[in-house]
Amino acid sequence: MYSSFYTLEIIKEVSKAGIRHDVDLLIDTTCRANNISGILFADLMGNESLIKKAKVKKIPYLILNYYSKEAKDNCIGIDNRKAGFEAVNYLIEAGHRRIATITGKLDAQAGIQRLEGFKEALKKKHIALDKRYILSGDWTRESGSLAMKKLLTFAHPPTAVFVAGDEMAIGAIEATRDAGLKVPEDISFVGFDNIPQADLGGMPLTTVEQPLSELAELGIKNLLQIIRKKTKQPVKILLGNAKLIKKESVKVLAK
Repeated sequence: MYSSFYTLEIIKEVSKAGIRHDVDLLIDTTCRANNISGILFADLMGNESLIKKAKVKKIPYLILNYYSKEAKDNCIGIDNRKAGFEAVNYLIEAGHRRIATITGKLDAQAGIQRLEGFKEALKKKHIALDKRYILSGDWTRESGSLAMKKLLTFAHPPTAVFVAGDEMAIGAIEATRDAGLKVPEDISFVGFDNIPQADLGGMPLTTVEQPLSELAELGIKNLLQIIRKKTKQPVKILLGNAKLIKKESVKVLAK
């Protein structure tokens, strides 16, 4: 799973959905528990071997935070590409042209698709892609800080940065301030996840809020339908309603 925030939030929301549907939930990382009716995986990343076990044991399962048209897995994902596109397009509409991104891990679907959304937004507005402006992070605050420090060494640093996770965005903002620059006066930021901590540093962060409650509700509801053999498989749902939350970390430039 790609971030501690996502992990905790999805556990909370799945627990709430389980109560609503009157089902007993067990948090397990081994697939060794007995008398399991079905398994709801929180993500594909890191669970590949357990998914194989579920297939071998013929245990009904569904994967959250993942979507593939081609795979035969039951899955419900969030349209990270669209969400990334809308976040970067917001920066472009605010007048920014030198826009960088700090990605999440690129072995995670969320990281890959948010980067794709970044590239698509630039392409649509005919803004040249400078590959130097694409730096990799690993979802942690430290990686965001390191990436931002590198961006600040450029002769022409970005005026705005799309950061694929709020934890990394916090680190990037700290690095910017440590360099004597102001947010958003000197550099604007958009994050992803809408974590509470992102508002505690005196600069409410413009960010993308994922529909985790809906993701969990659909996960429980559809897994029960799979268990009861009341739905056609594979289940494929892609949620396109991630919401851009506009706060104070983006400066509108003169166009």
